[in-house]
Parts: sequence; C-alpha cells; structure tokens
Amino acid sequence: MTDTGDLGPPPDALPCGRSVDDVLDQVADGRGTERDAHQAQCPHCQAALSEYERIWAPVRELGDERVQAPDSILETALAQIRRAIEHPDYGVITSPDGLTRVSARVVVVAARQGAQQVPGVRVALSKHLAGVTGEPGAPLDGDPPTDVAEDVAAGVSGSSAAVQITLAADYGTDLVRLGELVRSSVTTSVRDVTSLEPAQVTVIIDDVLP
Repeated sequence: MTDTGDLGPPPDALPCGRSVDDVLDQVADGRGTERDAHQAQCPHCQAALSEYERIWAPVRELGDERVQAPDSILETALAQIRRAIEHPDYGVITSPDGLTRVSARVVVVAARQGAQQVPGVRVALSKHLAGVTGEPGAPLDGDPPTDVAEDVAAGVSGSSAAVQITLAADYGTDLVRLGELVRSSVTTSVRDVTSLEPAQVTVIIDDVLP
C-alpha cells in the first residue's frame, strides 16, 4: 500500500518495547554491532540497529576524518531515522510518489518460502521462538509478542529487515552448509519479494528427522 499521509508522532519504543532513544544512542556511541541478551534474540532490535547503523554511517565517516559534519548530513540522517520510527510495524520503501509500507508478516512469508526451496530443509514448529507449542505468535520468554508464524520471526525498520527462522533438517545433512544455503535463499527471497534488505538472518536448526 502506498500512502503519503501523516501517521502522527513517532512512538518512543520498538514493537518489542525497547526504547528507540536507547537503540539510537547505542548506534551513535559506536556500539551498533553489539547485542545484549535481549537484542541477540529480538528481530525488531536487530532490524532497528542495522537500519540506524546504515543511516548513521555517513555521519560517522565524517567524524573519523575529524571534519565537522555539515548540518544537512545530520538533518538527513535524523530525518531518515524518524521516518523509520514513525512506522514501527512496517518496513518502508520510499519513492518520488510516496511511501510503500511492508508488514513484517510479509517478510515472514517470503523467508519461509526461501527456506523451503533448500533441499534438506523441513520447516518445523519453533518452540524456541514461539514459546509454547501450537501457539503461533506467542511471546518469547515473557517479551511482548513479535511477528511469529510458528517457525519464523521477523522485525523491520526502515528499509532493513531481520529474520529468525527455525528448521528441522533431514538426518545426514551437513548442517553448517545447510545453514549457509538457507541464509542465502532467505536473503534473496526477502529482498526480491519486499525490496527490504535482510540485514541479519539467523538460522536455528531445532531437530533432525529421518
């Protein structure tokens, strides 16, 4: 869906409940590639950190050169971050005609399709991600609900996406190689379907089946 309307003031938290200001401060302080215990398993934080890192990179590069960053570059970076914050449940693709918003659930579908194309993969119910068997979309260990569809969780921020996918594999499969193939296939599928950039794809192999 494409729209150009004002959706109101930006929220002060990501869908998982983590403070946007804290995540932005983490990036501005040069710690955007670090992950605390929550961020290590939260696709919303992973997507936001990747998006803010991408947007903030030109500012950091100028800082590394010991040159005062022009106000225009700072304003552009902050405007892009504000745009991402305004749509916490959607990835946002900008064009001259407006914004196209892509739900995290679309990323979930694209990720699953990508994974299922890899020989040796059986997509299984994820107790690790969903928390309780048979309850798609259940909270992760007491956290607020994420976009989970049994075996895939996804977070989106701006033009970035993060995916966690849990699989069962055929017995005898090279699991390291399988993980690499799944990661590549999921990245391509999400990118082709949504035009979002899968900044992080985490593959969890939960079981092997004969």
